[in-house]
Amino acid sequence: MEQKITNRQIKAVETREKIVRAAKELIAEKGFEETSIGDIVRRAGVSTGSFYTYFKKKEDVVEALSQTDFYRLAEIVNAMEDVPLLTRLTFYCREFLKDIETTGIEICRQWLKNNLSPVEMFIAGERITKLSFGTRVLHQILAEGIRRGELQPDAPIDELVLLINGELYGLMVIWCMTDGKIKGSEQTEVFNRMLATVLFAEEKNKF
Repeated sequence: MEQKITNRQIKAVETREKIVRAAKELIAEKGFEETSIGDIVRRAGVSTGSFYTYFKKKEDVVEALSQTDFYRLAEIVNAMEDVPLLTRLTFYCREFLKDIETTGIEICRQWLKNNLSPVEMFIAGERITKLSFGTRVLHQILAEGIRRGELQPDAPIDELVLLINGELYGLMVIWCMTDGKIKGSEQTEVFNRMLATVLFAEEKNKF
């Protein structure tokens, strides 16, 4: 039997969304350090008690902001029929970085600080670190490339995933360090073309 969502549950979701939205606006305006929990609840129009119902500390709101639908992005990429591997891979990398850039540079800076040590979060209903989840996604994309015959069966997938993750997180850091002047989402094609010359010679002219 299908379970109905109660008005109370709907209200709870709306309250949490108000808090997250207010935090996003304030951190973008003032920065993380200058934004207090009091500022957030005033902007959201909720009580301090409501904040602590959903979050233990201010940093937890940043984690909520960083949880974009990466699982959905992976599904989109793997469903791309008749599209070369490098095109699929570049699409994933570009959209990964675009999601982060849309969230905002101040939030990205704080998220990077928070995650220098592994921090588990809920992604697609699973408690896992963002890096581990992203590693799994990239592994699936490259494994699909092997299945389709786009990569050799003995392709060094683990090493490739490490290299691509280095690209993604490195571009995030550069975006923050240049105060947004260099957008990582605009650099992924260059990186993947370089990758093509080494491992995907047959596809580089299609890319």
